Amino acid sequence: MKRRQRDWAARQPEFEDAQYLKEEIGWRIADRVFDLTKFNPLALDIGCGVGNIAPHMIKENVGTLIQCDMSEEMVSKSRGADDSEVKIERVVCDEEKLEPFKTDQFDLLLSSLSAHWINDLPQCDVPSKATVSRWYVRFNEGYENVSDRPRPGALFAEDSLFELRCSLQLAEMERTGGVGSHISPFIKAQDIGGLLNKAGFDMVTLDSDEVVV
Repeated sequence: MKRRQRDWAARQPEFEDAQYLKEEIGWRIADRVFDLTKFNPLALDIGCGVGNIAPHMIKENVGTLIQCDMSEEMVSKSRGADDSEVKIERVVCDEEKLEPFKTDQFDLLLSSLSAHWINDLPQCDVPSKATVSRWYVRFNEGYENVSDRPRPGALFAEDSLFELRCSLQLAEMERTGGVGSHISPFIKAQDIGGLLNKAGFDMVTLDSDEVVV
């Protein structure tokens, strides 16, 4: 169902009107990659959408970036890197399973505003070192163990769309006398930290920012 919704959204004429937020977050993710001192031969952008991270990648940080998304329409619209020396590959797959990829393949894993729609984030993302070693993983002399492999990412936190959620609840209470669920649950920052710690990450850095739309 989510794949059909994403395919439908990508075909809408006003689709680009709502991309400014994702473009801003994509740039911020890339800015975190710029801070890395090690070169990453192979990186994966999970839930790439139309490619909001790729345009900002540079050859000093990444050799090849693989963009993957469950939506074929999104992948077909995804943009490449402005730096022509960064190779871009595109794959249509379920970002919860990542079945086309094999173990010990990636040096760097990125995600920008895509993890919010994963059905079981703890099970899919970082419940154990085994999962981390599957996702984060091409061993090289730069990264000596799983916890050394970076995973810059961003997702919507618990206070996102607070005004919209309140408005929906008030309107529904007034009209129907009850409240239903209309927006996917948002994760708490402390929960993210807990998942990363359980996965074996020794240096977890979390920050939050507010973007007014």
